[in-house]
Amino acid sequence: MTGLRVVVGHANPDFDAYASTVAGTKLFPGARGVFLGSQNTNVRAFHNLHEEFLDFVDMKQVDPDEIDSVIMVDTRDPDRLAELSAVARRPGVEVIVYDHHPAQQGDIETAEDRSMDVGATTSILVHEIRDRGIGITPLEASVMLLGIHEDTGSLTFPGSTAYDADAAAWLMDNGADLEVLNQYLSRTLEPGQKELLEQLTESLETWNVNGQSVAVGTAEASEYVDSAGVLTHYVVEDLGYRVAIAIVRMPGRVQVVARSRLAEVDVGAVMARLGGGGHRQAASARYREIDTGELLARLRRALEAEVAPPLRARDVMTAPVRSAAPSWTMRKAGELMATWGHGGLPVEEDGRLVGLVTRKDVDKATRHGLDHAPVTGFMSRDMLLVGPDTLLSELESLLGTRGIGRLPVVQDGRVVGIVTRKDVLRAEHGDAYLAGRVASAHPEATGRFRAGVERLLPAEVAEALRRIGREAAQHDTRAYVVGGFVRDMLLGVPNLDIDVVIEGDGISFAQAVGESIGAPVKVHRRFGTAVIAFARDFHVDVASARTEYYTRPGALPTVELSSLRQDLFRRDFTINAMAACLEPGCFGAVSDPFAGLRDLDAGVVRVLHALSFVDDPTRVLRAARFEARYHFAMDASTQGLAQRAAEMGMLAEVSGARVREELVDILDETGPAAALARLAQLGALAPLLPAGADSARLADAVRASDEALVELGHRFAGFSASRRATLLATVAVSGNRRHTLRWLRHLHVGRTQTAVAIELAERGPAIVRALQSLHGLRDSRLYRLLDPLCAETLAVLWARGDALAHERIERFLGELSGVRLAVSGADLIAMGATPGVGFSAILARALDDRLDGLVEGRDAELANLRRLATRAGLVGQRKDRA
Repeated sequence: MTGLRVVVGHANPDFDAYASTVAGTKLFPGARGVFLGSQNTNVRAFHNLHEEFLDFVDMKQVDPDEIDSVIMVDTRDPDRLAELSAVARRPGVEVIVYDHHPAQQGDIETAEDRSMDVGATTSILVHEIRDRGIGITPLEASVMLLGIHEDTGSLTFPGSTAYDADAAAWLMDNGADLEVLNQYLSRTLEPGQKELLEQLTESLETWNVNGQSVAVGTAEASEYVDSAGVLTHYVVEDLGYRVAIAIVRMPGRVQVVARSRLAEVDVGAVMARLGGGGHRQAASARYREIDTGELLARLRRALEAEVAPPLRARDVMTAPVRSAAPSWTMRKAGELMATWGHGGLPVEEDGRLVGLVTRKDVDKATRHGLDHAPVTGFMSRDMLLVGPDTLLSELESLLGTRGIGRLPVVQDGRVVGIVTRKDVLRAEHGDAYLAGRVASAHPEATGRFRAGVERLLPAEVAEALRRIGREAAQHDTRAYVVGGFVRDMLLGVPNLDIDVVIEGDGISFAQAVGESIGAPVKVHRRFGTAVIAFARDFHVDVASARTEYYTRPGALPTVELSSLRQDLFRRDFTINAMAACLEPGCFGAVSDPFAGLRDLDAGVVRVLHALSFVDDPTRVLRAARFEARYHFAMDASTQGLAQRAAEMGMLAEVSGARVREELVDILDETGPAAALARLAQLGALAPLLPAGADSARLADAVRASDEALVELGHRFAGFSASRRATLLATVAVSGNRRHTLRWLRHLHVGRTQTAVAIELAERGPAIVRALQSLHGLRDSRLYRLLDPLCAETLAVLWARGDALAHERIERFLGELSGVRLAVSGADLIAMGATPGVGFSAILARALDDRLDGLVEGRDAELANLRRLATRAGLVGQRKDRA
């Protein structure tokens, strides 16, 4: 940069904006911080005391025309930069943004955006400082820690993340002085603030907004009072309100300050409707002059537009409900509970609820030898029922005070869902609260996923994902991209195999999207899926969130509609059990209920449960494939489960077609030999191979064939072979050739691959022996030996042969295969021969003589052709003329 680079936060900065400015000067050498002045007494006092020790510049001494780079922190809105607003918009000025607030209309569009959804903007810059190895002083660490603590409520606000805590811990490790926090985050009220607080508490009204309680108070001061925002903090923290809004009127201004402790109440969005801004937990707006009654009316409209209603039974219940019948045996009811991991089942008769049977009831019946008895004798008839509109708070109270484990949700006499303790706790605290694992990925994962989408995908594919998200929002449903695509975006690996899961009717949603964008949709109702053809070579698979169970090992699963979490739980490994939201409000937010991100970063392949390989033994092959592809390793438990599955012969239960698909996927990998060697180590390779195959040597054979393809392709421009056919044929002929055809039929291998394998099985060993023979091999013999073979067979022969065999194959490909006769059947006819079956033999012999160098040039070939034809009796003896 040749001009001036400045770092600036929003006007009237809090400590997060101020600390982010200081951090920006560390990240960008030569950059100068700009302090626009603050109404926050503590920020202003800190700056006045420390300004000369930090890299700030006085704007009065700066010519705005000299600025060619602006680092915006804690805001994306250029209107909040005061006199630097025009500079940030000026063409040619570099703009980089760091912010933790949600994107809003009016945000600058020309910037490089490094924002993240975390508790404090300072955290984002601190992580970058740490990752780049930039040193900081204890003073700098202290001010940055101030910024994080202020905007996260010392890591107690709902928006606080582990990412913020990690940044705070690093700052403490780098000398941050906690006494600075005690001094400048003090909320001791001054006399004027105490008077305003008394007015607020006396005027407080509790509004019911879409079922949520919001405390609203007003106050007025005859002169300016610093930090009116701290008053709202007292209302929330000390008076116990979850959402509070203070309207404070002072000479020349009216301040509206909001705080929220509820995820359903985004006060940043509310204040944005009033012309202000902020984030979900803390926000504000300011007016020069406005009537209090009009402001209250605007506030109510903004709240009604932005506040989400509280969760109800319909939002958290499990549905559809699996139920038992009164006539079922207790054993049957227990088996259903075991299959789905339920602790109890509603009992229904003719579609109506008549009782409830629990796991404890089944255990009791079993202990007494009565598991054959009907459910009706054990079920509870005295049930506590709730309706779909029962509030989550009431559900929690009922489950907590009545000592019951589940509440049937009943509408018009029919069970429409069931709410368990687990459902309530997950709704309040997230998926990982009970599982002991991370519910959602580190906020950094969201940035990684978004970066992957933008960097690795063609623009039209990235836009297709966003379009699906917009359509989902319009249809009031949730859309997620799931599985391997999410894994690879987080790893930075290209992947266009996109699977989308809809929490709802996936087929109907896909059809609606297709109709909206004019794209064809192919429906597979049997599997509950649909494919949207965005372009000829780009398709997206769409499915409803599903769960599944297996009736026996190796069988195809039985599938039922379910939730996103259960859909992810049915997958093979934790690294494939992540989802990313596609809707505009949460695009790229990663859902990680089974700690897949942790395993991804640690390079671990881990199954989701102990019966994973029993349910689907082909997952053993996938585990080895992912290990080889990403250079990962199974954890000890997963490896043990894979070995036991192999020892128990479970792979023998899998159909040949499914084995073929998994085997082909391995062979299609860049380095298939590593995966095959791993399977051999696990004892899982032998069951996949033809009888008599040496599984210990197969990996080397496949590696050699793969290398032969590369070697021959480099040496001979015209050499073209199917890699898949070559490697599959190598596997097919790895053992006793008598069993090759039987194995090919069992796996339903395609015609092309079968032909190569059979050719190798029938002729390969003899050809290799001939190629390696020390006896002389005339060129014509070499040609006849190799010319009938396809390129795939030649590659395998090269892999199996020694140096002499390589030399001979090279001679064939480089010279002999291109030899052509200068004569033809037309010349025989011109000599008077009658066309017939003898022509081909004559021409073949002529080619042999040409290959062996006995003739050269057309005249010599014509004379040789006449000689051969005369000897065969096709033409008469030529007489010399006088």
